[in-house]
Amino acid sequence: MQLDSVHDIQKVYRELLQCMARPGKIADIRESADKADFVRECHPATFLVVQTLLDAEVTFHVLGDRTDTIRRKIADYTFAAHTTAEDADYIIAPKGTSETELLEAMRDCKAGTLENPHQSAAWIIESEALGGPSGRKLSGPGIRDEAEAPIALSEAFVSTRNLKAHEFPTGIDLIFTDGDGYISCIPRTTAISAKEESAWVM
Repeated sequence: MQLDSVHDIQKVYRELLQCMARPGKIADIRESADKADFVRECHPATFLVVQTLLDAEVTFHVLGDRTDTIRRKIADYTFAAHTTAEDADYIIAPKGTSETELLEAMRDCKAGTLENPHQSAAWIIESEALGGPSGRKLSGPGIRDEAEAPIALSEAFVSTRNLKAHEFPTGIDLIFTDGDGYISCIPRTTAISAKEESAWVM
């Protein structure tokens, strides 16, 4: 079945809103992702999220060794312009991106200002299968008591992300996608508790 650029994208948008409102929730977009099986450069779920969020008015940056091929695909479909990690509105970390490169870009990316918190980078991070024990708990708006993080996150990742969100309402939003067609979000307003040692898997 062919991807419907209106119906499927609207469905993904609704799921993203739900995931942002309920941090840690894992949404199933497999039906739409299956229609994007023509995408080889990244996860179909990643491609759908990119198509949903990016347009000619925003900029993006791709990390990793496959930057050129993924960049061309995104630019062709969204008309968004590629720029540096420091200036990008969206940063895509494809599966296989080294944690060193990811953390360096996260330290340098936009986190907004107190006057303009919306001028920050949103991250789209490809991961292994979402779900299962993560060793990390989430708390904050949209969560009753605690929620399980959708994926294991290393101490360095948590620390770097928390530094970007240390002064409310500044910070960065995280969107995770996997190869099975699932997505999940950790908004800037969500606290990540690093209670035990765990390894971040991408």
